[in-house]
Amino acid sequence: MKILVTGATGFVGSQLLKELITKQYDAVGTSRRSIPAESDLVNIGDISEQTDWSIALVGCDVVVHTAGRAHMMNDQADDKLAEFRRVNRDATLKLARDAQAAGVKHFIFISSIGVNGNTTTNVAFTETSTPKPTSDYAVSKLEAELALCNEFRNTSMAITIIRPALICGENAPGNIRRLLKLVESGIPLPFKGIKNKRGMVSLNNVVSFIIACIDNPLSKNELFLLADVDKPTTEEIIRSFAEGMNKPARVVWFPSSVLKVGLKVIKKENIYEQLFGSLDIDASKASNLLNWVPPVNIYESMKQTAAYYKGAK
Repeated sequence: MKILVTGATGFVGSQLLKELITKQYDAVGTSRRSIPAESDLVNIGDISEQTDWSIALVGCDVVVHTAGRAHMMNDQADDKLAEFRRVNRDATLKLARDAQAAGVKHFIFISSIGVNGNTTTNVAFTETSTPKPTSDYAVSKLEAELALCNEFRNTSMAITIIRPALICGENAPGNIRRLLKLVESGIPLPFKGIKNKRGMVSLNNVVSFIIACIDNPLSKNELFLLADVDKPTTEEIIRSFAEGMNKPARVVWFPSSVLKVGLKVIKKENIYEQLFGSLDIDASKASNLLNWVPPVNIYESMKQTAAYYKGAK
């Protein structure tokens, strides 16, 4: 069985390809960047609905599609939604069509919990929850999911969709990196006493679960949410990062209502939701259906991520 990992120089893809090769799977990756000729990567260039994936797909039985356009703090695109759609929806559908033509039997798409929404109130997200994406990124991921299901569900190529929560691990980008910088700065952070639930997942667990999906045919034509059983509060996240850096956690109490009003005034309500709201995820299907056991808990992962961040600087 030969496996193609797209986005194999990215956060998830690089770790997945490394683990597959370590476990002696026949695996190859793609990258949009120039790469050494002797590596296990194929340079595919920028991806869109025009991309020709045929060279990378030769002999492949499984495709794990981790490549995509992620959130960017200072996105300069004129039409952000169109750009997300170009990469996350249109390029995905083109890859799936090329994969089916090449004889691929299993297509695993790494989506995002953002497809479900940004916050929960009392009821955790499950695979049966109605999607409510609130960002252009999440909209493009949902559209890719729907396109894959509509075109390939009843064909010879099985589709598996995985929606991970916020992923914590070495070289984590985005919100994890921003929180690490805040903790490292030593400034007082106003999260003391916040009783929210923030669904997260270790990078090690994401990789482990993808491999479980590759190995277990019960994963085919299924949707999985992926998050740790434990849902830390924002205060616990800060304290875990501080412990990993061997620093004191400077967490103070401040009226969250005041912060909410201030962030609304500057049109940053989403930041309030991410830091003070809850994102509760019931990911029990992943373990129950595939008999999969996560190798790492999220508290251990947060400490390791912070220790790596401090050591890498």
